Amino acid sequence: MHTRWRWVLFGIGGAVAAAGPVAMADGPWYGYVFGGLWSLMGGTVAWRSFRMGTKLTAEGIASSSLDRQVTIEWCDVQAIEPHRRRNLIFFHTIAPIVRLRHGKETLTELSLLSIKKDVVPRRTGRQVAALQNALRHHRANCAVCGAPQKVLTTSHGILGRLWSRLRSRHRANS
Repeated sequence: MHTRWRWVLFGIGGAVAAAGPVAMADGPWYGYVFGGLWSLMGGTVAWRSFRMGTKLTAEGIASSSLDRQVTIEWCDVQAIEPHRRRNLIFFHTIAPIVRLRHGKETLTELSLLSIKKDVVPRRTGRQVAALQNALRHHRANCAVCGAPQKVLTTSHGILGRLWSRLRSRHRANS
């Protein structure tokens, strides 16, 4: 899952990285310093924004934003829900939040700005629903955090399996 801002940030980072050599061209010493810094910062923003997103794996949620990379294990997740908070003056940021056993983790790379305070955008709603479905699927199959343990039947080795096959064939023939 990715945000639309990923490509905007990639373009801005690439433009800033490209402006660095222009500032260095036949300039004074500080042109080289600032041009090198622009290239470094722009390249870092472009690279991090290109990798920005949320991936669902068998182990958990891999979250990559501009400032951090976090892997959240499915067994540590208590709930997934949309979360809004005040941002800037008129806008609210709405993003999926993962409630853990000890704390919470906001998936900021999936956040959207919204003027409406009481409405969850459709895109965020779909992302939250996909995360909740993945959590339900994990809990249905995980013996550690959700699925009931299957009762193991004891077999008596090769003779037990042979005896059970003979009984099933005898029942099929009669």
